[in-house]
Amino acid sequence: FEKTVLRRSGRIPHSGFVRVGVECEIAVELARDLVTPEGTPATRESVAAAVGGVMAAIEIVDERYRDFRSLGVPTLIADDFFDSGCVLGEIVRDWRRLDLPRLTGVTAINGLEAGRGTGALVMGHPLEALAWLANSRARHGLGPVKAGEFVLLGSVVETKWLNAGDRVRVEIEELGALTLDVE
Repeated sequence: FEKTVLRRSGRIPHSGFVRVGVECEIAVELARDLVTPEGTPATRESVAAAVGGVMAAIEIVDERYRDFRSLGVPTLIADDFFDSGCVLGEIVRDWRRLDLPRLTGVTAINGLEAGRGTGALVMGHPLEALAWLANSRARHGLGPVKAGEFVLLGSVVETKWLNAGDRVRVEIEELGALTLDVE
């Protein structure tokens, strides 16, 4: 999926999507494989040891279904909840100094603020989503997410749907700003 990963900024064709949208997210890069401790579930504290850096991200989504609510959870999970790509920011390596739940993220479209939220909107703490991922993979017999891979943890701003010609700017305090243009 490397061709769907953009760095710091990007351009996408509106015509390449059914209904394109974006989400303002906190992402992590793993320095170690994401594994669950033997016999105990992963916690946000235990998964933090695998995190090598944190970054701002724009998740690019595409609503490909007429009525996604009728599909059921298994289909939505298999589809990765409309995921179509991302824009990743600069990696912050000294991330432990940050209070991730309190970081504010802002999505602006064409220079106007479209939404704002904090890291606490992701399961109370963004690393709770990483612990959930580790536990879910272990429960289903899937291997760990590998060192060097990245994980988008969830949106701090609800999905914003875009039109051709829109310019998106996502900024998460302490993590930086990203842009995406829709042609």
